[in-house]
Amino acid sequence: MRSSGRAAAAVALLLAAAAEASAQEKPPALAIPFVEGRPFAESLKRARAEKRPVMVDIYAVWCGPCRLMDQTTFSDKAVGAWAKANVVAVKVDAEKGEGRRLSRRYMVSSFPTVLMLDASGNEIDRLVGVHSPASFIENARAVLAGQTPLLSSLAALKKSWSPREAASLSQELARRNDVARFRPIAVRLISEEADLGSPEATLHLVTLLAALEEFQGRLDPETSDLVATFLPRAGTDPRRGAIAVILARDQVRRGELAAARATVTKTLAALGESSPYAPELYAALGAAERKAGKADSALGALRKASSLAEALNAPPATRGERQMDLADALAAAGKTDEAKAALAAGLARWGDDPRGFVRASKAALALKANPEAVAHARRAVALSSGEDAAAEAALAAALTATGDARAAAAAWKRAVELEPDNPDYRRGAAPGPAKKPAAGAS
Repeated sequence: MRSSGRAAAAVALLLAAAAEASAQEKPPALAIPFVEGRPFAESLKRARAEKRPVMVDIYAVWCGPCRLMDQTTFSDKAVGAWAKANVVAVKVDAEKGEGRRLSRRYMVSSFPTVLMLDASGNEIDRLVGVHSPASFIENARAVLAGQTPLLSSLAALKKSWSPREAASLSQELARRNDVARFRPIAVRLISEEADLGSPEATLHLVTLLAALEEFQGRLDPETSDLVATFLPRAGTDPRRGAIAVILARDQVRRGELAAARATVTKTLAALGESSPYAPELYAALGAAERKAGKADSALGALRKASSLAEALNAPPATRGERQMDLADALAAAGKTDEAKAALAAGLARWGDDPRGFVRASKAALALKANPEAVAHARRAVALSSGEDAAAEAALAAALTATGDARAAAAAWKRAVELEPDNPDYRRGAAPGPAKKPAAGAS
C-alpha cells in the first residue's frame, strides 16, 4: 500500500508539472538528443557503428501522457545524460510517415511506448505509459541489463524448458509481433504437441505463427512445411481456411504453383464454398493460374472469388479487392470493357479507402488509361494526407506513364521518405528511367 501511495503521489506531481508546462507557449526543451524526421535505417546504422541499442519513443500528437513525458521525464537532465551515454534515441510520430510502419511492425497499441531495440532492430523490451525520471532510468537500465520480467523469463526458459512457461511467453511475444523470439518457441511447442495438452492449442499456435510471418511478407520455409504438414489434421476447423490462404499465397510467391493448387482444392473440399475463406482461396488459386500463364483458368478462379465474396457478404474492402483482382486479370486478357466494369465495382465497394484507389490506379495503368490512373493515385494520396508510401508509389508510376518525369521523381522521393527500406521504391527513385514497383508492392 505504501508503494502504491508513493506511485500515486509521483504521478500527481508529474501531472502538476505537466499542467504548469502546458501553460507555457514554447514546447519543452528536451534533454534527450532525439533523432527525428530521419530514416530509421540511419539510426540503426549509427547504432551498429557505435555498438549501442536504439531507444524509440513512439508517440501521438494528441496523446496527453506523451506530452507529459516530454514535459517532465524527457526534459530531465539525468535522463538526458543517461540516454546520451547509453542509447541512440529516436522519436517518431505513430501516425505519420515511417512512424506508421514502425507502429505496425512492433504492434504498438498504446502511447507512449518506448521501445528498446538492438542494432538490428529486434526488440529487447519496452516501457509503456508514464514514468517519472527516476522510474524511467531504473526501468531502462533493467532492460539493457536483461533484468525485466520478460527477459528473465526468456533466460530461464533457455536453461530449463517448461511448456507452460513457453506457451505464456509465446503469447506475449506474439502480441508484440516479435517473430524473431516467438518463432523458435512456437515451433518447439508445435513439434512437441503432447506438451501443449490439446490439439486446439496446437492449431492456435500454428495459426498465430503463420499469421505473424505473413504479416512480415513471407513464411519461413520451415514454417511453410510445418503448416503444409499440419493442414490436413485441422479437419473442418474454420481456422484451416485461414492458414490455407496464408500457405497458398506463400506458395504462389515461391512459384510452387502445383502445391498452391493442391492447398486450395483440398481445403475447399474440406470446408466447402460457404467458408468465409473461400473467396480468398479462389483468389490465391487465380494468382497461381495467372503466374502459370493460364489466363482462362485464372479468370475462372477470380470470377468465382468475386462472386463468392458478394454472396457471403464479405467486408467491403475484401469485396473491393476481389473485384480489383478480377479487373487486373481481365485487363491482361484484353477484355477491356469487363475490366473497366470490375474496376468501377471495386471502387464502389471499397469506398474512400486509399488502398482501393491504389489498386484502381494500377488497374487503370494496365488498361492504358493513364489520366484515370493519375486521378486515382492522387485520390489515394489525398485520402492518406500524403502519409502513405504505396499511394505515392502509385502516383509515381502513373505520372511516369504520362511522361511527367519531374513530378514522378518527386512522388518516388516521397515514397522512399515514407518507407525507406522498400527496394521497389528505391529503384523507382534511382536516377534514370523510373521503374514501376512490382505487382502488389506496398
